[in-house]
Amino acid sequence: SSKKDILSCFRLPEKKVHVIHLGVDSSFEPTAAGESEFARTLPERYILNVGTLEARKNLPRLLEAYAIARGKGLQHKLLIGGARGWRLSNLAGIVEKHQLADDVLFLGFVEDTDLPLLYSKADFFVYPSIYEGFGMPILEAMACGTPVITSNCSSMPEVAGEAALLVDPFDAEEIAARMLDLAVPGELRRTLREKGIARAARFSWENTARETLAVYERIV
Repeated sequence: SSKKDILSCFRLPEKKVHVIHLGVDSSFEPTAAGESEFARTLPERYILNVGTLEARKNLPRLLEAYAIARGKGLQHKLLIGGARGWRLSNLAGIVEKHQLADDVLFLGFVEDTDLPLLYSKADFFVYPSIYEGFGMPILEAMACGTPVITSNCSSMPEVAGEAALLVDPFDAEEIAARMLDLAVPGELRRTLREKGIARAARFSWENTARETLAVYERIV
């Protein structure tokens, strides 16, 4: 996906652009809650979104979809983790508009050491971003055994493969419907968990380094 963008924007010869996928750190794995202070702050049942809070992450539509799903019986809290970024919308105003103040928790920046637990304890991960160069949180969630809902555009289908539910990021009703599909434990959750762990295992930093070195060697 990024290669197509680079070729289009910079008009480079295709042979000069090499695709090397990123890896997911080995610290991301299914993690038990334990007795940490951070673990005690997490609600019993929640949906998770992680990433810098900025325009392309599509958070206003995520909140709209969540409000729709709540209106149809969804009981989960929505946790949104990440530092403030570029062109952030008035998320607090959207939360107030939909009367979600008791249901949406903004965690701010989350330490790397807390992320595996945060992913692992979530019932599922929702990432309806509009544009990603790669989409690292998708793999991090999968590696932790957390089912994923993500967008059907940009790089996200390339990263997620068939191990996630893909949605139109501009369609709040569709996002809400997939949330409701995963709200109840069952075969769909189990299947996505298994597929996600297997998918994430294909992306390692060792492979990234090996493929990068191969490009250097070909150029030399």
